[in-house]
Amino acid sequence: MVALSAPNHASDDRFNLLWNRALEFRDGELSVAVRADGGEVDQGGGPMWRVQDANNYYVCRFNPLEANYRVYVVVGGVRKQLATALIGARVGQWHRIDVQHVGSLITCALDGRKFLEVSDETIARSGGVGLWTKADAQTSFDDLAITGPQR
Repeated sequence: MVALSAPNHASDDRFNLLWNRALEFRDGELSVAVRADGGEVDQGGGPMWRVQDANNYYVCRFNPLEANYRVYVVVGGVRKQLATALIGARVGQWHRIDVQHVGSLITCALDGRKFLEVSDETIARSGGVGLWTKADAQTSFDDLAITGPQR
């Protein structure tokens, strides 16, 4: 388990990233358990994939503070929202985020229910896999799983 639980800032614009460059992912499925433990500016988080560097990647995250579930592509450090859904996830409870990315099709489920589906070709190359939070979000992650062809 990874817990990002000691915020050292409250900036709305700060993304907290943890990823592995050695683990390459292009097409397949990612799954991770996420628990939002707190945060005043932001809460929750989620997996990031096809990570080229700290400024270029995809991320799917839930935020109980805003009651939404979203998938973004980040290019040049700027997030572009690709899809969003309203959800009822709660602070302090474990939730499972499942992401399937094959070619340009991205499908994201929360707790076994598909909420998001979008096509995007912005980052076509394989890249790293990691975990993402924003601002002062205090978040725990567990049971990261990757299946399917990673390259």
